[in-house]
Amino acid sequence: MEWYFILAIVLGVPIILFPIALVWYLNVSGLYQVLRDARQRQRRRAGGGAEAKKPVAAEQGALAGKG
Repeated sequence: MEWYFILAIVLGVPIILFPIALVWYLNVSGLYQVLRDARQRQRRRAGGGAEAKKPVAAEQGALAGKG
């Protein structure tokens, strides 16, 4: 193998894998957030009372700057 072929592989693999890893991370973190919110709603419904009417976003600081 020539040196430029090895260089192309060394530079090409991260360029291809970085967007794949980024999209995977966004999907997994979004799924985690949805499941966490669903569990909070389920716990709130099981508890009953006035707290059941409070929206999920209010408990998380309205998602302002929370990440």
